[in-house]
Amino acid sequence: MRFNLAEEPWLPVVWLDSTSEADDHPDEVDLVTLLTKAHLIRRILGHTPPMTAALHRLVLALMHRVYGPVGEEEWGALWQAEQLPSPTQSRGGAGQRFQTRWFELFDSERPFFQCPAVAEVTPASAAKLVPYLAVGNNTTLFDHTTATDEVRLSPAEAARWLVTLQAYDPGGMKTPYAKDKSSQVAPANGMGLVLVEGSNLKETLLLNLMPYLPGEEMPRNTGADDRPVWEADPPRPEPDKRHPKGWTDLLTWPSRRVWLVPRQYDGIMYVDRVVITPGTRLSGDPEDNEWMAAHRRARTRQGRSTKEKVSKPTYGPWYPMRLQEHRGVWRFSQELLLAPIGGEERHWQRPPTLDHIASMAAGGYIATDAVYTLRIFGQQLDSKGSVIQQALEETVAAPVALLRADFKVAGPVIGYSIELANLVGSALTQMERDHRAQFRAAASSSLDLAYWPRLSRPFDSFLQAIAVGLQTGTSLTRATQAWASAIRQIASQAAVRWAEGSPRQGRNLEVAGECYGRFTDQLDDELRAYRGHLAGFID
Repeated sequence: MRFNLAEEPWLPVVWLDSTSEADDHPDEVDLVTLLTKAHLIRRILGHTPPMTAALHRLVLALMHRVYGPVGEEEWGALWQAEQLPSPTQSRGGAGQRFQTRWFELFDSERPFFQCPAVAEVTPASAAKLVPYLAVGNNTTLFDHTTATDEVRLSPAEAARWLVTLQAYDPGGMKTPYAKDKSSQVAPANGMGLVLVEGSNLKETLLLNLMPYLPGEEMPRNTGADDRPVWEADPPRPEPDKRHPKGWTDLLTWPSRRVWLVPRQYDGIMYVDRVVITPGTRLSGDPEDNEWMAAHRRARTRQGRSTKEKVSKPTYGPWYPMRLQEHRGVWRFSQELLLAPIGGEERHWQRPPTLDHIASMAAGGYIATDAVYTLRIFGQQLDSKGSVIQQALEETVAAPVALLRADFKVAGPVIGYSIELANLVGSALTQMERDHRAQFRAAASSSLDLAYWPRLSRPFDSFLQAIAVGLQTGTSLTRATQAWASAIRQIASQAAVRWAEGSPRQGRNLEVAGECYGRFTDQLDDELRAYRGHLAGFID
């Protein structure tokens, strides 16, 4: 039984033109077709946000080994070409010549992303590959799959979930190969993975393809022995722990030892059994190795000035930016978009792909007025890191002018604008908290839902207006006024709906009116303070 990922369709895509190209091709493509027809594809679209992110990481690792690129000129040639060259013919990459045998899903000696040595472990249901299917002690709210139910996955489905599992599997106890049952959370968990999206898949892949030259620290901490999992020898069955050898090693990290068991039913091939045991545990800090995420350090102490000396603020450890339900990842636009201040004062690190895009714009390859989109993917686990609670995906506008902006101007304007949203959101929460405290009622998240999700679109417009102002040298007043107006309108509507949303009478009505009055006063104060903070920057 054979299923070669370089030749058989398995990657889910959305075509740019649904009336022509999509009519002649299926919605799933093989790896070679994905690259050679990337200019005709809108995007890779997985069954879940984590699957979408995991498939992009796999494809980026392949592109680095096939195309490199080793520098700006090589990248520019790929960007300006009508389509990407076939990986079977390309000789410009850092890896060995592309070999389709690396991508055999059911090979007995080198199965793709698997470990043949664990085949002797008793296999479980293929439902173990799919997070939303309940099996064993993996209970879910709506699915009622039982251990006796038979789950059959097509080879394409099994391949997609295999790639997703290696990047996003939660931790906890797994079936051991020998005795070690403990597994580390797969490396893509616990952070928002950032993908820069262009107008088609070719642009998207190249925008996320940094210069790659193993052995010369390109990208940083990528050594000469860096290679993706399919070029490496099959891993030992026992779990181990090590630092990544480089960027493509991390993009295809073997966090689990897996063995897919295919069978044929009425001439059709399925995967109905699977072995999943603990794999390679990741050492090292994410900010030193993970280039598809933004990282920051929280301030632990404010700087002080006395007659004797001036002390600098201090910051805590680094941690990756995460998606939060309702609140919106746009609140971290400083860390996501702006180049940080260098030296010891640096307390955030944007994804290095954005540094690369800024360099390509400076070199004339990318239009300086282009606006791309950041798609951020995340998976939220429980406090123990062993149960998936939800998958998240959000977007933020990414104007190239902001990626190249001087932080001394763009930083304060964006920072104070985000702070305004946070302060007004806190005032809304306090209004409801003060009211409920009078009646000893439980807290509610209704105001969060009425306020935070509605700010995402006006903030995207605000970012694009700021980018235009910075690029043309015009005042930023109109952009900041539009943002303040959006904050006032959305917050006021949320507060009014809260005040009038349920029948109130007597003391309940009186207290609600008092709380609402205090909120409107605070809203005016915050908007006035916002204008004062920006007085020295917006012109």
